[in-house]
This record gives sequence, C-alpha cells and structure tokens, in this order.
Amino acid sequence: MTAASRWEWLDFDEAESKQVRDFLSQGVDGEGVDPLRLGASVRDRMADHLFPGTSTQYTRLRYVLLTSAILRKKGATIGNLPQSQTMLNVALGMANPDEKGVIGRRRPERDFVHLYWSALRTWKLLTPVTADPRDITVPNGLVAMQSKVATDEEGSPLLEHRVQWDPKVVMLADQFWGDPSETTRPSIHCTRAEVNFILGQWEALPGNPPLAVMASQLKKGRRLSMVNYPWEMAVGSCADTRADFARAKAVSLICWSAQLAYNFALLEAARRLEAKGQETTTWQQQNQDLGATQKRIDKLFTTWKEAFDSERATLAPWTEPSHWEPLGSESSRTFLASTAQRLVAGSTALKSAQWSAWVRQRETVNPAPKLSNDHHLAAWSGTPEMARRWDFRWGASVRRFVQDAENPRG
Repeated sequence: MTAASRWEWLDFDEAESKQVRDFLSQGVDGEGVDPLRLGASVRDRMADHLFPGTSTQYTRLRYVLLTSAILRKKGATIGNLPQSQTMLNVALGMANPDEKGVIGRRRPERDFVHLYWSALRTWKLLTPVTADPRDITVPNGLVAMQSKVATDEEGSPLLEHRVQWDPKVVMLADQFWGDPSETTRPSIHCTRAEVNFILGQWEALPGNPPLAVMASQLKKGRRLSMVNYPWEMAVGSCADTRADFARAKAVSLICWSAQLAYNFALLEAARRLEAKGQETTTWQQQNQDLGATQKRIDKLFTTWKEAFDSERATLAPWTEPSHWEPLGSESSRTFLASTAQRLVAGSTALKSAQWSAWVRQRETVNPAPKLSNDHHLAAWSGTPEMARRWDFRWGASVRRFVQDAENPRG
C-alpha cells in the first residue's frame, strides 16, 4: 500500500471548520497570515493526517476528558454549562498556578467543551447511534451523558439516543466527580487510567496514522517529546510512519522556502514604499523596525540553508505535481512542484529577483496581495508572515499532549 493511498481526511464540514480555527489561532508574528494560500490546503491537511483530532488551540490533554466530565456533572444542562465551565476553570487555575496551558486562567469563562469537541469526535469518545456524524453534537452528548437509561440483558440501551459514550469515558467521568480532591483542587495532569484510555483511542484511529504508532511507543515507555520536529522521532520499525514523517519533512522544507522568499520580497517592497513617502503605513504607525524584521528573516534563512543542504537530496520526487496529491489545489500543487524544481536545481538565493517574481506571481491567488498592491502593502504590520518552518501542530499542541501522556499521575 502506498503512502498516498493511506491518507484519509475528516468529514469536510468539521475539517474545514477546524482549519479556520487553526488559521485564526496563530496570531504571533504574523503566523496566522497565509499570503501564499498554502496553510489550510497543505499544512492543515498534513497535520490532520499526522495528528488527527488535534488543533493549535489545544493546550493540555486532560481537557479532552474534562469536557466529558463536565457533561456528566449532576444536573448539567446546556443552560448552566457556561457557569459550570467557569467554576471548573477557576478551580483549575487556582490548583495549578505554575502550570502552562491552563486555558481559563486569564479568561475563566473560556468554553473548553466546544473547543475540544473535535478531539472527542475524532478519537471516538462518543459515536453516533444513527451512523450520522452530524449527530455528534454537544447537546446530544450532554443528553446521553445525563440520562440513566434502562438496558437489556446485553447492556444495550432500551431508549435510543443519537449518540453513545464509550463506557470507559463515563467511568472516568464518575471517578472525577467521586474524588473530593478533584472537585476542589482539580489537577491539569491526567491520571494513569486517563492516559491509558486516550492512548488506546489513538491506537484505534482509522488508517494507523503516526499518532496511533506514537501511542504504541508511549505505552512501551518510550519518551517522544524531546524532539523539535516530529520527523526526528524514533518510531521503531513502522515503515509507514517513517514514510509519513519523511513526506512531512519534505513538504515543510519546500513550503518554507517559498515563504521565506516571500518575506524577503515583502521587506524589499516595503522599503520601496517607504522611499516613495506617499503612503502612511501600518508598520510606521506601530513603530515597527524593518531592520529588526530583516535580522529575524536573515536568521531564519541561515537555519533554512543548513536544513536545505542536509535535505536537498530528498526533494526530487516532489518536482512532480502528482506527488503532492492529495495536498493542496491543482494550482498549489503546480506551484509547489515548480518550487521544488528550483530547489533541486540549486536555486537557493531566496532574496533574488527571480524568487521575488515567483512568489509575487503566486500571491495573486490572495484577494489582498501586498507585492502587487501598495494599498494592501501599506497595511502590513512589518512582522514576518508565516516565515517559520512548519511542524504540523507538533510544537503548538501535540508535543504538550505527548508530555502529558509521558507523565501521568498515579
């Protein structure tokens, strides 16, 4: 079975909505800006394949099970759910003052139930009785979690719900509410039983994605969180996972090349606009120093060059548009294959006029192109735009999940 044939995506509605959430969540240093329109169709699809059910907005693994627990709370309704979440967020903040990723510390009213719902769906903490995934909603999940329904001799419910919870999820939720220390000083760290359950759900993911293989390694006591990029991870003898990570590494390098070239072109265009003196620019109003931005991009370029020299030999297959399927649109695949051709040919002067013209042409797919429109350019903040190497949610959330799985309580 080829690597390409193993790629399976989430249902379109959920996947697309999560891609939008991921896009909007990355607001540091312009990383949420997608000037070449490669983020949703390439980066996020790759991330969904490597680490299904994850999002850059996720912080700690236990929130997945706290989501089901809050729906199990006695007397929980859709109406009082916000209040219950606020109370739990406050308790978590007070009980875990030195922990990172406690999402309600600054905003106690933060709704983590809807935030983490995609993980519960994808990891099958609950499943649709109707076989229609659209029934996996918070209201339906709450009704099923609150109902005490009589069962037949085989344990099947006599009263039909639209969804059903994995019995282990219900058990873990009851354990949470049955522990006085959890209700007063809840920990952000998972219990060992919670970790074992989540790892089992990862192992059962359809298509045996890398996240499933990682779960098997974690069950064996392997430490996986020490690496900076997922492709640096030791995954044992699983050839499919090694191939998936190799694909991710090549995709990351090629896209990074185009994005760095774009940032160099953007800086050059901004300096030309400043020299004209005809536009009041956002970066000037915000006192953003383009020289400082140049230093940051130059530093990233040095890192890129080291990576390119090491990885250049792996890029040849990516010069064919068909090799990019199912990532991206047809125009994106053509652009990226041609970008790979430039790299394979040894074109590494990302500051050159040739690279500038190349990314300028690609940017026309953006409804607000900066390189060909001074009005849009003047609105630039002066910070790099998607200039870092993609790691497909590893650093943003998955690594923290793995660390939590490596360090359970009890």
